Amino acid sequence: MLDQADRHVAERFSYGVDTTLAQEVRAAGGGAAWFEQQLSGLVVESPRALAVATWFPQLDLPAPLVRRLQEQGQRTVRETADELVARTFALRTLTRRHVHETMVDFWSNLLYVPAGEGRSWPWRADYDRVVRQHALGSFSALLKATVTHPAMTGYLTNDLNRRGAINENLGREVLELHTVGRDAGYTERQVVDSSKILTGFTLDDTTTFRAGYDPERHATGRVRVLDFTHRNADADGRVVLDAYLEHLALHPATARRLARRLAVRFVSDDPPQGLVRDVARAYRRSGSDIPSTLRALVAHPAFRRARWEKTRNPSDDVVHMARVLGLRPTGALDDSAFVWYLVRQAASQGQVSFRWPTPDGWPEDGAHYLSASRVLRAWRSRYDVSGTSGPVLLSVDVPTKASQLPAEWPLTLAQVVEHQSQLLLGRASDKPLVRAVARTLDLPATTELTGPDDLSDQHYRLLRGTVLNAPRGLQR
Repeated sequence: MLDQADRHVAERFSYGVDTTLAQEVRAAGGGAAWFEQQLSGLVVESPRALAVATWFPQLDLPAPLVRRLQEQGQRTVRETADELVARTFALRTLTRRHVHETMVDFWSNLLYVPAGEGRSWPWRADYDRVVRQHALGSFSALLKATVTHPAMTGYLTNDLNRRGAINENLGREVLELHTVGRDAGYTERQVVDSSKILTGFTLDDTTTFRAGYDPERHATGRVRVLDFTHRNADADGRVVLDAYLEHLALHPATARRLARRLAVRFVSDDPPQGLVRDVARAYRRSGSDIPSTLRALVAHPAFRRARWEKTRNPSDDVVHMARVLGLRPTGALDDSAFVWYLVRQAASQGQVSFRWPTPDGWPEDGAHYLSASRVLRAWRSRYDVSGTSGPVLLSVDVPTKASQLPAEWPLTLAQVVEHQSQLLLGRASDKPLVRAVARTLDLPATTELTGPDDLSDQHYRLLRGTVLNAPRGLQR
């Protein structure tokens, strides 16, 4: 098992520390070295993760073609949206590029465009590609690529924003949600100027969904937003827009807001101000470089002290469940496939990536996701998948019982519980957990077991499900 400090880094920046990830951390020389490898972008993706794209080939089609298929009755908005969610869950389960995958989720939730929204849906998979391309680059480049993307244009109606008919949707959200935040002190007049800068983009959302830029639609004239000013005299406003987004990306208020959001995601729901200040400083000094910002966060004493202070949201938790149990999806041919089961379980627990209804994205703190009904549904789900077979374990590789149990026997039931607690939770078992397993299996904790065959398939499933259902099972 991993040293607790090494495991802490891996827990916060992955979707579940399984035996393979633990081996990779050790091979790298520890958590810090593994984290640097992950930030480098040079980690070779697993063949299984690379194959996921072939499960959903229509997601890679150009948006106008996707729209044409819909008109011909060969594709629906819901199918496109659901496949993007399922592909995302499969990648999170199978990836070796753990930090990249967690940051794709973080940025997708900040620069939010839902899947299946009526004015953006054919472009949403391409938007995902753009976020993935910039997830470990600079925030300034990511901001420019996403704000000007056709999916964002459609979702926040920026194609309706033109000279003589200003539409403030995107101009406002770029300030309030994507960068400086509503406390930065901008005025309503400045929201209008922000929107003027964004004029010129086009999207045919009724027929072809083709997107472009028309200088004739750009509103010229001097603009001022916070401390950014520009003559904005050229018909083609993309030069001023580039300068404007660069300015917002490097603004001190943006640095503070992103630093706090990162700290809430990866440290604690109520992060110390000193951590936020230091991360914001690293962000600005590096010119919004994402790896430099993450290094400052992970190196901070507040990060090291925050072990097991976060809880997983439902989307993260169902993927974590699959990963630590060694369950590896092998396809998504129909809705009986295991990856679709994961999506349904996240939905039943109240939170699915890309399905938040408003532009602010899912909350990053854990308190929003700890209702009693959510926890009960999570408990049932873990028992469903903790065995070696079952009606939900289709199109998935399931490890053998022997491979998941200790190599040396005999052991008492209490000792097997300790092994499973270390394997599945990354922590030692305690007396309440041992008692819970013994009661569930109707066996004394002192029962001596001589090998894997002494545990029936039913006992094996109940053992692992009960360990995962320990109160600490939601913590990371």
